[in-house]
Formats: sequence, C-alpha cells, structure tokens
Amino acid sequence: MVTVASLFNHFQKILIYHTLVDKSKTNVASQLKINPYFVSDYVSASRSYNKKKLLNIFSLLRTYDLKSKGVNNSSSNDGQLLKELIFQILH
Repeated sequence: MVTVASLFNHFQKILIYHTLVDKSKTNVASQLKINPYFVSDYVSASRSYNKKKLLNIFSLLRTYDLKSKGVNNSSSNDGQLLKELIFQILH
C-alpha cells in the first residue's frame, strides 16, 4: 500500500518537528525538506500528535503494512485494512 508509505513520511516529519530545538519557519522548512508555506500545517499537526501518539501510529503503520502483505491476515482486502488503519490513527 503506497498510502502507508505516505502516512509514514507525514508522521515522521511531525516527529522530527517535535525534536527540533530551533522551530523558526526557515529552519523547520529546511529540516523537514518542505516548502515554508506548509510549516504551519506541521505546527498544527504537532499539537494533535504528541510523541507517544506518534510512536503508536508508527506501530500501527508497521502492523497494517504487514497485514497488507498477508501476514496474520487471510481475509481482509486493502480497502478494509486502510479503513481500519485510519480509524485506529484517529481514535
């Protein structure tokens, strides 16, 4: 699932944001390798996802990546797995 990789990259950048000492717009954009216009999105996301929640999300992403490859999953299709994953991330 390409979506899992995209979600991983997004949440990884939020985690990197949490670890930055200098949270100026230019430094954040440089460290996250994003356009400075999008820095406010990551600042907002960092308020919603603390480090503990992010580590839980990384665990979920790994689990659902394995399930999409057939590990411990014999009946769910990718669409069902994605719905479950998004539900788990949001709740």
